[in-house]
Amino acid sequence: MASVHKEIRRPENPAPGKGGHLVLVTSRRGDTVHFRNPSGHTGQARTASLPVAQFAEFFAGRGVSLA
Repeated sequence: MASVHKEIRRPENPAPGKGGHLVLVTSRRGDTVHFRNPSGHTGQARTASLPVAQFAEFFAGRGVSLA
């Protein structure tokens, strides 16, 4: 689980901040992070993927490993 700004559901807009909302990171393949955002407003926002650099704009640097 990763702490990201809730506006990660609209990644086409600049990140207004970092953290405060949890998403489940399901995998990283190459330079892409795949994650589930249950509060996403569309299907695409609920099951999403972003380049690592773009994900990092929303990421607070905090998370929990569920290994």
